[in-house]
Amino acid sequence: MPKEVILCVSYFDTTLGPTNLYCSSPLNTQEHPDLGRILDFTDLEGNFIFTYRKYQTINHIFYIDSEFARGGKELLMITFMIRAAYFKDEITDVYNYLLSKTPDLESYASELKNLRELKEVLHNHKNRVNQKETLSVASKKFKKEFFRLFNKYLEKMSPQLDLTTHLLDKGNLKKIYIFGPRNAGKTELVKNLEVIQFLQYKNNNMKRDLSSKIYDFIIDNIEVLTYECIDEDTDDERTSLYEDCIDNAQGFILIFNASTKDSIKETIEMFQLVLNRCQDKGDTMPILIIGNKFDDKEEITSNMIYEKFNMVELEECGLSIEYFSINVLNENDKIINAIRWLLKKMI
Repeated sequence: MPKEVILCVSYFDTTLGPTNLYCSSPLNTQEHPDLGRILDFTDLEGNFIFTYRKYQTINHIFYIDSEFARGGKELLMITFMIRAAYFKDEITDVYNYLLSKTPDLESYASELKNLRELKEVLHNHKNRVNQKETLSVASKKFKKEFFRLFNKYLEKMSPQLDLTTHLLDKGNLKKIYIFGPRNAGKTELVKNLEVIQFLQYKNNNMKRDLSSKIYDFIIDNIEVLTYECIDEDTDDERTSLYEDCIDNAQGFILIFNASTKDSIKETIEMFQLVLNRCQDKGDTMPILIIGNKFDDKEEITSNMIYEKFNMVELEECGLSIEYFSINVLNENDKIINAIRWLLKKMI
């Protein structure tokens, strides 16, 4: 099963806290939602949807009567998550698709309740060193039945689609790169873009027309140009590696901290690297500049940006460049307008 579809069973251990019993794919906090944190703050039985970056989840919380548990009940959660961007053509409403899996989650929970050894496994701490070894102490008979049920529902809930046919080799992918100084809000911008995407899916009145599908594609191909792409040893090596990343770009989003004048020098230096490469290649890739207003504070004005970046002169030379002053955490309409400008220039 591809990693874009993940099924997890987790539970609350009175000693270890929220614990994963088993997941079909490894999870990491940078890419996937923190299931332990969800379980730590949610204990009401039922189903709910939770979205995090590119992954959307539907979760089912339930209890099992147990003589081993404090309070006489085990708290468990089944989570089914999908990477929504891979479903944009076939499943036009991700929100409703997830909701349609509610009966499967409830049926799976009922079958888990009937596993005789489950309660003992959750409380057998013998030879356990960490949270990952919960199933290691279970009997072969229990493991066989557990994985039979797990795989049965994973296959049942997963869309019957070839999720990887449209993916290209990394070297052939063209990205929209987000770059800028550290702590400028690059990751926060990406997260908010993906939340906006999910809310659009959730809106039953919104048709998945061409413009929204283009937006989906753009969100799926935005990538933060991290400092892993840069060698800090020498300027020549730094520039060379930066250029390799730039060569695979369709467009750029430069984001900086507009709430302090201290950020402007480094921002201009990074912008110049990208600009030089574009001019050397003769490309006219659009550059969207976003001044991130932390706490709605703005020390760097639009006039300063136009002056420092020579934007009027660059536009006269044919470069597509635009500046937006945005609080990327909450000004969703401005974010959409900025992305809309970038889309028009790319198309």
